[in-house]
Amino acid sequence: MLDYKFQKGATYLCACTYGPDSMALLDMLQKAGLKPIVVCINYHKFEESSDDYIKLASYCGAKGLTLEYLDAATLPEEEAFHEGDSFKDWARKVRYGFFRQVYDKYHAAGLVIAHQQDDLLETLLMQKGRKLKDAKYGLSPVSTQNGMVIIRPLLRYTREDLREYNEENRVPFSTKKMSYEDHFIRSPIFEKINAMSAIERENLIAEMESANDEKIKLVKDFNKSIDEGEELEIRPLIALSQDEFAATVIRFVSRAPEEIHMGIDELAAVRKLCLSPVPNASLKIGKDTYLLREYDVLVVGRNYSELLYEYKLDAPGKLSTPNFELDFSMGAEDRGIKAEDYPLTIRTVLPSDKFIVHGFLEPVTSLFSTWNMPVRYRYVWPIFLNKDGKVVYVPRYRRYFHEYHTSRLDMKFGDRTEE
Repeated sequence: MLDYKFQKGATYLCACTYGPDSMALLDMLQKAGLKPIVVCINYHKFEESSDDYIKLASYCGAKGLTLEYLDAATLPEEEAFHEGDSFKDWARKVRYGFFRQVYDKYHAAGLVIAHQQDDLLETLLMQKGRKLKDAKYGLSPVSTQNGMVIIRPLLRYTREDLREYNEENRVPFSTKKMSYEDHFIRSPIFEKINAMSAIERENLIAEMESANDEKIKLVKDFNKSIDEGEELEIRPLIALSQDEFAATVIRFVSRAPEEIHMGIDELAAVRKLCLSPVPNASLKIGKDTYLLREYDVLVVGRNYSELLYEYKLDAPGKLSTPNFELDFSMGAEDRGIKAEDYPLTIRTVLPSDKFIVHGFLEPVTSLFSTWNMPVRYRYVWPIFLNKDGKVVYVPRYRRYFHEYHTSRLDMKFGDRTEE
């Protein structure tokens, strides 16, 4: 129903005017399991304004929703509307200033706005009229503005679709509010949009998508890589516009096992991570979740540097741990481990650890680099030391590998990439 994956447990604001679009959005959000903070402004532009607020407050009370309300008549003189001001510009400034205050108050994950297909076409025609050749046409489903993440999950719905939705679902709304918005908020272009047929709308949207083709293709490629893989390439990511960057990162971190809050500050931190000259770094984005930079890619995972371990295996046998399972019951001579090496110490690598490879003593960490082992594995990759503390075995990392040993060693992280 809604074109956005909302984070469970996160707080969202829903901008509501008691008009048909915003009331349909508010109902859909609740059906999706959310209880948004409703934000409303009374500009006192027509006599029914206060009545609509009372109805909205009653609705929110019945639904158990928190309502944050601004009465524009209470604004200080320097912020109030004055004769000669552009009402649309003034209302926009007041609106987003108030939204930002509430956004910060509740540490919101996003502001959800009921822009729909008519608004999308209006923006498109206005851009074409101004001949904005380099602009991305239309409205973005996710954007950033005034320090907030703006979410528009209704862009595929027409205004008439939303009115029919309200009627079918018995959602209350103000018809007066709609005519007020048409008169004071909408541009003259809106009349042209209202007169369009369904085919004309489809043709205009197709024209917009064609004009945005290159950028749309890049974002689609990102979405495909997110759906099919575990990594996000940094170089094309930072080439995206600010809005596309935000939408892509939010989509990417939604794969995490816990719900992740991605606000403006968090998105700025991700961009800083991407632009850092340090090739390997991590950014904590949740209670137990990190965004890991591994050279030219980002990966969602745990910060394995916090998960160091050490185990003992006194004699050939089995061992089960949170990081790996092994069965050396029949011995592990096929791995170069002999009976006289026991008891074995199995632990994570230290900077001083070295291992003989082709007759040369090499730092184990250098082997990891030579093998192109992802950084997220290097902290938890096991190495085997004999009773004298000498490294006698380091499992060989390969991206794709089929086991050939008779003894068994199975890692519990990532794909099957060890021998």
